[in-house]
Amino acid sequence: MSIILDDVKLMKEFDHLKILDAIVKFPEQCERGIKIGEDFVKKAKIKKPKGLCVCGMGASGIIGNLLRNIIPDKQMIVIKDYDIPEFVDSSWLVVLVSYSGGTEEPVNCFRQALERKLNVLGVCSGGELASLMKKRRKPMIKVPSGLPPRYGTGYMLFPLLVLLKKIGFSELKTNILKSVVMNLQETRDEIKPDVPMKNNISKRIAFKIKNTIPMVMSFGDYESVCYRAKTQFNENSKIPASVEILPEMNHNSILAFEYPHHLTKRFSVLLIRDESEGVQIRKRVEFTKGLLRKSCDSLTELWSLYPSPLGRMLSIMYILDFVSVYLAFVYENDPGDYSLLLELKKILKQKV
Repeated sequence: MSIILDDVKLMKEFDHLKILDAIVKFPEQCERGIKIGEDFVKKAKIKKPKGLCVCGMGASGIIGNLLRNIIPDKQMIVIKDYDIPEFVDSSWLVVLVSYSGGTEEPVNCFRQALERKLNVLGVCSGGELASLMKKRRKPMIKVPSGLPPRYGTGYMLFPLLVLLKKIGFSELKTNILKSVVMNLQETRDEIKPDVPMKNNISKRIAFKIKNTIPMVMSFGDYESVCYRAKTQFNENSKIPASVEILPEMNHNSILAFEYPHHLTKRFSVLLIRDESEGVQIRKRVEFTKGLLRKSCDSLTELWSLYPSPLGRMLSIMYILDFVSVYLAFVYENDPGDYSLLLELKKILKQKV
């Protein structure tokens, strides 16, 4: 099915929710996210917190994972559950992220935060969370609606980055954010749908890893990008995927790949590299690479050469987002179909 990846019209026949259109517009979404953030900080009265507690699920929750990698030197936790930990007090800022505004876990966390008189900030496009925030007169970053949550990343992430710089929780300046938008635009020009497979790294990877289980691997700085890629393979491609992070992987998972056999050959490794790798990490990478090349179906290294760490991180994320969508088309799947999740939500709303 490699022919489908060079036939934009045919890909769109499987793309009922226009995921391709959404992913192509990601750089401009990030650009608009900066503007949303700039408008918000003009009126926001939020003080620098001791720590950040980001509550969210699925693609909205990944915003917390990304923030933790982008701002690694600050106290931050990510909650993907119904409850805020007891140690989070009024010196913290609780950020409730739900693109739809209807996700029950962050809504429950908001109610807990109110009971405990915690400082809160909402990030959503509407729904129950927006109504509750408005009713209680709590600060909220309102983002544009109409997208699957996993393709609202720019709207949710970039306003928060602008705000966190403004209140002194981050050193990431707006000019860096704007340069990252340019990096993403440059990356898009190399991987968008009308670029043929021979010149398109995302299409080539998608075709290369078909009929295998992707194992996305890197070191700690890219943990959020690895996890994002794993969930994109799940949601878009409709396939299992795994994540391995060095050095931890060398203390357990590596033994599963010591000897090549029919199970290890089901994996294809996507190894994210970066110039910031420490000496010891690089040694581990080289050793592990040699082992996995023998044991797995394939191993592909991904590097980004942009000057800023954020530019490198998000450009790799963008490449892998496209890989997951192209792989959906290779399997003749609709990347936007989430009917199973809707079925579960209906069950959860039923009274016992």
